[in-house]
Amino acid sequence: MCGSGEKPPKPSANGAGTCPPGATTQTCPLKKPHLVELIEVVARSPLGTVVGAGAASARLATKTTRKDKSGAAFKQYVNLGKDIDGADQRHPEYGRAVELRARVEGEGALAGIGVDFRCVLHAGPQRPAGLAGTPQEGFGSAGGGSTASATTDAEGWTGTVSFHLSQYAGDQFEVYARLAEGGAEKRIGTFEVWRRFWYQVTRANTHAVPAPDKSIAAYQALAAEMLAADEATFTKASAPASTFYPGWMVRAGGGDAEESVIGGHNRSEFYKLYKDEPGKPVKGHLIVCQHQWDPIGSSDLVTAQVASNPSAEIVVDLKAWNAGLVKPALSGSLVALGRWQQGTQSGTLGDDDIQIVKGRSGLNCIKVKLPAGAPDPTQAPVTVKLKLNYGKYYAGESNGHHMLIVYRGEAANFTQVVAHEFGHGFGQTPRPGSEIAPLPPHAHQYDNAHGGQGSHCSTEATEVADATMTSGKRWTNGSCIMFHQVNPGGCKQRFCATCEPHLRLQDMAALT
Repeated sequence: MCGSGEKPPKPSANGAGTCPPGATTQTCPLKKPHLVELIEVVARSPLGTVVGAGAASARLATKTTRKDKSGAAFKQYVNLGKDIDGADQRHPEYGRAVELRARVEGEGALAGIGVDFRCVLHAGPQRPAGLAGTPQEGFGSAGGGSTASATTDAEGWTGTVSFHLSQYAGDQFEVYARLAEGGAEKRIGTFEVWRRFWYQVTRANTHAVPAPDKSIAAYQALAAEMLAADEATFTKASAPASTFYPGWMVRAGGGDAEESVIGGHNRSEFYKLYKDEPGKPVKGHLIVCQHQWDPIGSSDLVTAQVASNPSAEIVVDLKAWNAGLVKPALSGSLVALGRWQQGTQSGTLGDDDIQIVKGRSGLNCIKVKLPAGAPDPTQAPVTVKLKLNYGKYYAGESNGHHMLIVYRGEAANFTQVVAHEFGHGFGQTPRPGSEIAPLPPHAHQYDNAHGGQGSHCSTEATEVADATMTSGKRWTNGSCIMFHQVNPGGCKQRFCATCEPHLRLQDMAALT
């Protein structure tokens, strides 16, 4: 592990000086070798100097300037490959390693002079003790040594020495070099561990979507840069079937305007709108819709007495608060089983005989209009039996880099869901045994059948009694972005202190 900011040693006398005219080597000793520069380089063709954390070198022909800073430190995006734009456009600010060279001057032969390198760590917030192996910093490789040695060539240059930053976001590093025999140190730095990723918005061309500013801020606070990529749009004509429904059919109090509905029945078609960009290898696909619904299957059997045509409203018990019926069904037929009967007469019911009308008292309510040939129900009630295919609605989901995000004008909800789904893509909240060493198990992790799927965080949430629970716990009003439900009033629009080190230790090299 690197040192922790100790002061460099004082320079020692090195015999350097200028001899007066006419002096001999007996009266004026040769100028001893001394370290004149420690620079960052980028291995392009030809080799170039990187300016920012280090100074330029007049001995190298090309120069690249680092610009991305965090305070006084220069950002190093450890989750990206240096060559994503090709070797001739190699990015010194990408990748775990920075490449360094030192140069010695002096009179006489310069080849074979030893130079020692060391690093100094300024730990990021909540950095766990005992960081080791692949997540750790080191010379030569991640988890390598805290020091390195090199020797000079005939021109006084050392070979390129690579220093690998840690994987822990917010860690800062300085690198020092000096002659192996002693003398003044040269310093380069400061480099800070960052990650960079992008997001693509895909939306209906009539659906205005804001930038997820608070999501960006939540990741910025953890030294992760979230940048916009090109967006994609679709129209009603280009979208698959069962994408647009009148608002009143898919939400209580909705209007007549059609709203986008994306879920298990059609999402794969929207996945195809993702734009693959080699220069943006870690990119989330935010498929923004007004409603996310998934087809679930058929309801339990409903038996009702019909005394008018169409009937009075029939309530279908769907066993969930977030379930509803739409027509046409999300997938396949609305009617899984439909029968009518009066005495010895009977017949079948199909989709055409089911009415979903504006102003219904709930998303699980329908009316039946008996088909031609059925008895007049006003003379004697007709019994109907139904099983209807229904769906459930959610606030968002992630499937690798594809994410469904609901936005209907509630900016706080939207930004919470965006950050939440990216969090799942980056492995949050880790279940016991899946955390990265040396972090302990997440103290507030939970995973149960209530309120969505996946692993979540219960920081500042309240436990709720629930007789239907067979295992685990049920929670409400959590304050962390990784809580399982949208909580615009109680969510602090940031990752909690327990989640923070788990996210900082993720390298964010891919969305899974």
